[in-house]
Amino acid sequence: MMNRFRKLVKNERGSQLIEFVAVFPMVILAMMIIWQMALVAYTVVVTEAAARDGARAAAVDGDAEKVAERSAGNLVLQSVNTDKGDEDVTVTVVANVPTVSIPFIGRLEFTFDADATIPIEEGLKD
Repeated sequence: MMNRFRKLVKNERGSQLIEFVAVFPMVILAMMIIWQMALVAYTVVVTEAAARDGARAAAVDGDAEKVAERSAGNLVLQSVNTDKGDEDVTVTVVANVPTVSIPFIGRLEFTFDADATIPIEEGLKD
């Protein structure tokens, strides 16, 4: 009986499967976190571009909100605010960051805002 037990303990069959089952969830979690970071980076770039495009449109008396929403593509914008001064115009865009539902953490809800200031065109100043 003791000889049979020693034989089973020394047998390494199946050890690779056990290691794989132990490590695989950590690999999936790492991939989900990397994907979430990519979504945040995408949101930063697109929100800044939408703010810049909206400010450019507002500087030439265009509709900043429509231009910013069109520039944002499929990103969900919470708000587009335009602040027009005497010399320049500032557009602030607030966007929802798309999130991945991470196990044990859940879905994180947060926003990113970007603003852009552009001088008003010479012929359009009041």
